[in-house]
Amino acid sequence: MIAVQVGIDQWSKGWAVTSLGPDRHISVAPTLDLDLSYNRGFSFGTGAGQGRLVGVLVILMIAALVRFAWREPMGPRLVLCAVILGGALGNLGDRVLRADDGFLTGPVVDFIDVHWYAVFNVADVFVVGGVVALFLVEVVRPLAVRPLMQVDEVAET
Repeated sequence: MIAVQVGIDQWSKGWAVTSLGPDRHISVAPTLDLDLSYNRGFSFGTGAGQGRLVGVLVILMIAALVRFAWREPMGPRLVLCAVILGGALGNLGDRVLRADDGFLTGPVVDFIDVHWYAVFNVADVFVVGGVVALFLVEVVRPLAVRPLMQVDEVAET
């Protein structure tokens, strides 16, 4: 699963690099364009030039996710960890494979521009979607399935 995610991400970025550029973007919908950009920093373009730091943080996050997933039996948590890992590895691949000034200095290719949010890529969708889904599974779902207070407990409070 992770290899498929990384493959889809890297394929889509390769397509963006060869098909989009300063003189070419594609309008898909009123608030959705495919427009090539490169991110050398953190999310939303902050921390430009901090690619090595971002790369090291991503490597640490990947290690923590692998450690967590290693102990996890098959189930939603394991699948969502794999989704997050696939996205993280896709963006880490850019930092390694596109490096032009030493290890982890490569920019991440972004190309999905929704106008009201940062420009992002397929790997970002995996990371953010996986984190949101994991939050829902770990925090929101247990709250929703918690038994309601008994009438006697309400009367005592």
